[in-house]
This record gives sequence, C-alpha cells and structure tokens, in this order.
Amino acid sequence: MLRALVAILNFLSALEFRIADKLGEATAIIFHFFLFWMFPIILLYLPSKICTATGIIIALFYVFVLAGDVFFSVFGHEKLEKKRGMIDITSVHEMREEIISALVKYIGGIISFATIYNGLQHLFQGKAFIISHPTPIPYFDLLYFSLVTITTVGYGNIQPGLWVSKIFVASEILFGVGFALLLITMLISVYIDIQRKKKYK
Repeated sequence: MLRALVAILNFLSALEFRIADKLGEATAIIFHFFLFWMFPIILLYLPSKICTATGIIIALFYVFVLAGDVFFSVFGHEKLEKKRGMIDITSVHEMREEIISALVKYIGGIISFATIYNGLQHLFQGKAFIISHPTPIPYFDLLYFSLVTITTVGYGNIQPGLWVSKIFVASEILFGVGFALLLITMLISVYIDIQRKKKYK
C-alpha cells in the first residue's frame, strides 16, 4: 500500500516537473488546478450520475494524494523527499516556498472535500447534507461547510444527513489536523536545520 502511494506521488511529481520544464511553471500550475480542482466541479454539473461519480472519484484521488503527502512529510521518506527537493531546503526563502506550497495543498483539500460533498448531495438527491439556510449557489454552501469542517469550527448550520457523509466529514477533520501538524513540524525542523548549517559554516 505504502509502495503504491510512493509510486503515485513520484509519478505525479515527475509529470508536473516535465510539464514545468517543457511549458513553464505557470502552465504546470494551471494544469494541476484544472485537472484536480476545476474539472471535478465541472463534472458534478453535467446531467449524468456517471459524471458526478467520476468527479467524486477524482476529488477523492486528490485527497488521497494530499494525505500521502502529509503522511510522508511528517514521518519522512528519504527517496521521495530527495526527488522533490525537500531535503535541500537551506534558506528562509526556500522554507517560505515550501510553506506556500503546503497552504495551496490545504486549500486544494478544502475544495476537493467540497466537491465530494456536492457530489454526494447530487447522488443522494439533496439528502446527504441538511442545509438550514441554502444560498442560490449550491456549491458555495458546501465549500463553506468544508472550510468550517477542516478548521474544526463547526457552527452546526449545515450537518451531514447520511452515514457516508459523516465518514467524509470525519476524514476531513483528521486531514485538517494532520496538515496543521505538518506545517508546525515543517517550520520547526527546517528552522533547526537552517540554524545548524549557519552554526557549522
């Protein structure tokens, strides 16, 4: 299982690096955002349950990849870190870039969970979540709910209505807590490494 996850992460990293080398970094970022953020949302609003299910699967896959990133960043995986250049962080500037990258992934997690929630709402004909005051934009309601859930605020104005919804909500809470731990761990470990390198120069 872990080997498969490392292989997937390596493949996606290599693909993004190739796109960045051939077409530029901006194109690689646009490709990433469209494939994993926008495309699943578009699929939700096509008039077919197969398209909705496909949108959910892509969003789930992205969450799976992000969870793998969190896991390996916290517990470490030398080959993966070397390939992504994470071991070579030597300056505050590079540390900032790594933190911005982590925050972008965090936002990606919020959007992906919102896509999953909206997909469930479509598949279960509005019964997956109980929304007390719905807005004219259905996606926005569950994007807001995703943000409230990942930050563990939980106002209670939107609630999961089915057991499958509760499973995904619980997963997002764990994902959010894991990401917070990742950021704190990254900040402390990188700062200590930079200070050590300065000391022994």
